[in-house]
Amino acid sequence: MANETEWTYASQVTLEASGASAASDAFVAADDATLSSTNHSDYPVADFVLKCDLGGAPSNATVNLYRCDQNIDGTNDAVAPSSSFPHVLVGVVAIPASTAAYYPFPNVPLSQECKFYLENKTGQTLSAGWTLKATPKTYVPGS
Repeated sequence: MANETEWTYASQVTLEASGASAASDAFVAADDATLSSTNHSDYPVADFVLKCDLGGAPSNATVNLYRCDQNIDGTNDAVAPSSSFPHVLVGVVAIPASTAAYYPFPNVPLSQECKFYLENKTGQTLSAGWTLKATPKTYVPGS
C-alpha cells in the first residue's frame, strides 16, 4: 500500500570471510572489514548472519556479538571487548548443534564506524572458517 514504511537494504558486507578458531569463552574479531558510512549508507541497523561450526556438541550454548566503535574521537577507538571488558553487547544467538549452520542476529544497531567481535560461550571450540556478514537496512516510505 502507498505511504506505508518498508525496509530498504544496502549491499551485504563480509566482515569476516574465514575466521580463526576460537576456544570457549574467547573473544575473536571479525576483522576483514569495518562497517562505516561508505558501506552501511548511514543506515541505523543491520541484519547479521554468522555461519559457524563447532568442535563438539554444545549444551545451552550461545555466541555473543559485540560492537566496538571506531574513530570516536579523531582516530581513537573504543576499548575492544574482552572477558574483562564485555562491553556493547548487540546480539546473542543460541547454538544448538555442532554442525555448520547459519545463525541470524537481526536488527543490530550500528554507529558511524564500527567493528564487531564474537564471544564464544558454547563450551566448545569455534572451528576455523566461520563467516560473519551484515546487511545494513533502514525504513523508507512505501511506494
